[in-house]
Amino acid sequence: MAIFNGTELGVYIDSTLIAAATDCSLTLNMETIDITTKDSAGYRELLGGLKSGSISCSGLIDYLDAANKDITDLWTAWENRTSLTLKFSKANEATGELSFSASGFITSLEQSGGTEDTATYSVTFELTGAITDTVAS
Repeated sequence: MAIFNGTELGVYIDSTLIAAATDCSLTLNMETIDITTKDSAGYRELLGGLKSGSISCSGLIDYLDAANKDITDLWTAWENRTSLTLKFSKANEATGELSFSASGFITSLEQSGGTEDTATYSVTFELTGAITDTVAS
């Protein structure tokens, strides 16, 4: 088993790493359809239903970072209701490593700053359409 440091995971928009991220996550969901009948012998029976997912990321705010996807780029995508091409993967993927890609919309964008603390952001992307997995070759 090839265990790796979580620092290597990132969220990419159009192949550009989201700037100053400190953590990220990918959540995959599947709804279920209840098909329990009187013949189910008292056990619940289900069918697989709609699949969905979300990607979230948080990090440090840098309003002046023009080279990367920073908070101003995220704001613009949210303001314009832009569908983004997203990728959740390890930096510099090696052969055999898995990544996930999908289109998504920003459904939550938060900025915060406490007294004597760093300014931070968090963003959530709800995925739309197919979520694909790719194994690096």
